[in-house]
Amino acid sequence: METAVTAIDSVVPVYPSWAQLWRLPHRSAKWRGWFPFNAPGGTWSFSGRVALYHGLPSLGLPAHSTILVPNYHQGVEIDALLAAGHRLRYYRLDEQLCIDLADLERRLDDAVSALYVTHYFGFAQPLEPIRSFCEAHRLKLIEDCALSLFSRDSGTWLGSVGDLALFSVYKTLPLPHGGFLVTKQPHATVPLRRAPWQSTATQTLDLLQQGLRACGWGQLESRMRHTSHWIAQRVRWDQKRTVTSGGARWDPRLLEYGASSWTVWLMGFMDREEVVARRRANFLRLAAHLRRYVPVPFRELRLGTCPLFLPVLVPDKIRCQRDLEALGVQSVNLWDASHPTCPQDLAEEVSGWRQHCLELPVHQELRPEDIDRVATAVLTVLGNRE
Repeated sequence: METAVTAIDSVVPVYPSWAQLWRLPHRSAKWRGWFPFNAPGGTWSFSGRVALYHGLPSLGLPAHSTILVPNYHQGVEIDALLAAGHRLRYYRLDEQLCIDLADLERRLDDAVSALYVTHYFGFAQPLEPIRSFCEAHRLKLIEDCALSLFSRDSGTWLGSVGDLALFSVYKTLPLPHGGFLVTKQPHATVPLRRAPWQSTATQTLDLLQQGLRACGWGQLESRMRHTSHWIAQRVRWDQKRTVTSGGARWDPRLLEYGASSWTVWLMGFMDREEVVARRRANFLRLAAHLRRYVPVPFRELRLGTCPLFLPVLVPDKIRCQRDLEALGVQSVNLWDASHPTCPQDLAEEVSGWRQHCLELPVHQELRPEDIDRVATAVLTVLGNRE
């Protein structure tokens, strides 16, 4: 690896933006044949948490029944389940965030009606044992695929096994927002309003600005930002009141919104095969650079996995993230706090993940030299050299 971090003339974004507009394929309708978008009754929503909330009635769960949920979680999915009127019981995961079926069985009683399973960072939980467990105990299965669009487990698409599956499409693809819901049983569709144009415009502009920064056109991005700020002042646009996708804060206003027609139209430019192939190649390249110096929890990239990030464990992730940002490399401090309803002992078991896990970019817009730059920045920040 020869790349060196010097003067910052561009930024490596942690999520795909619009850095390569000139490489977009011709628009087509192929995406409508991809899972989950080809699932009967599949529904667009503003975000994954909105999909979860509106999909729960399709399960026909008893009112106020208990759902088993993992002790490693973001928090907004917990808020969505609580807002729908359910009680929660937390279960433990092993050191690799794999579901512990023995622990699950110990937590069962007649009040439990469903199991909530999260596929972390694009990596599959063991679907066949989980399916068998749910069938044996007559539980509905909820698959959280918010971080796992386009991933498979032994050829089975993540989200195709559960009675309900939710996706955050905008986390994998450069879209201003967009969640997707898949249910096994037909359900009464709640009429959702189209996403507010202000929100769609704001997040579209964010994608464009990130793309300019990624290309090294920081001055143009800065001018655009100042111009948009000037326009917002003139029209008295309060961006704080605009709903946005993402983030760890529960915002009940989101529940009334679906996806914009603009988001659905943009899907015509996406290329699933390229997305998966480039993410896998970037993951393997970055992991090869770092694994001798930094703990890489997910060392094996199984066939079918479409990784969202490369998670690494660092001593002080807040400082590490700040120092990487200074070198022009973005990262994600994902899920740094447990939900207040999680018992302290179970929260403590995953505190290491919350304190030390930093997510590095491997998305489809990054070239090999970008991945090398990320690796060099990480090793520089941690005081190592390759």
